[in-house]
Amino acid sequence: MKLQGKVAIVTGGARGNGLAIARCLAEEGADIAIADICENMSSLPYDLSTEATMNEAVESIKSMGVRAIGIKCDVRKAVDVENMVAKVVETFGKIDILVNNAGNSSMVAIAEMDEQTWDDVIDTQLKGTFLCCRHVLPHMIGQHSGNIVQISSVGGQRGFGMGGHYCAAKHGLIGLNKSIAMEVADHNIRSNVVCPGTVWTPMMQGIAASFGMEGDEAKEQFFAGHLIKDPEVSPEDIGHAVRWLVTDEARCITGNMITVDGGWTAKAP
Repeated sequence: MKLQGKVAIVTGGARGNGLAIARCLAEEGADIAIADICENMSSLPYDLSTEATMNEAVESIKSMGVRAIGIKCDVRKAVDVENMVAKVVETFGKIDILVNNAGNSSMVAIAEMDEQTWDDVIDTQLKGTFLCCRHVLPHMIGQHSGNIVQISSVGGQRGFGMGGHYCAAKHGLIGLNKSIAMEVADHNIRSNVVCPGTVWTPMMQGIAASFGMEGDEAKEQFFAGHLIKDPEVSPEDIGHAVRWLVTDEARCITGNMITVDGGWTAKAP
């Protein structure tokens, strides 16, 4: 197993892409710490994970033969992140992999967006990534090894109408990642980005439902533009990309990104 003995934190890991990432890492022997907010945000038009959701995710990972824990953590809050990182180190003794996957979105025009809606998206994805890196990197620097993966998006490479907060956060992650990679390369730490296209996660389903779209109609609308439509991009596809990036097979790759989008950005200018 390529990740035997490694310890990984996956934020937003209770469901969707995060859970798929956690399971893909566990398949290669990594012990897993899932960090998830486990409560709703009033600015979002869909439900987030619950503690029960996270507990189910942890048990499913344990059944794969590795150790796993779940930690309730709002990555927007420094004290939550600091306590989460301390709990992982206390439980497993180290941190080898950090996957900054926690994310959210809504569809609101800038001219109609209130400050809370902006803050909830920017703070979860951009500030949350900063805080997790801020508190994990000292441990990785101390052990002179580590891998970080930020989950950006096609929205980090292009703009979407009614998604200004989301695109700003995802563009920011790509720039932040390049800076991190430059800062920590001498410590044998790599930092990369995975950019998913449309993945039919609970978040995407919730956004579609808020506009009255469900089922095949919604999927057709949200997957428009993909060159490869069958098979559609799945959470497991994102997990496979992350897993490869944190193995020695990608040992010379840092400050870079992989786009998993069914060819969507191939048509972008």
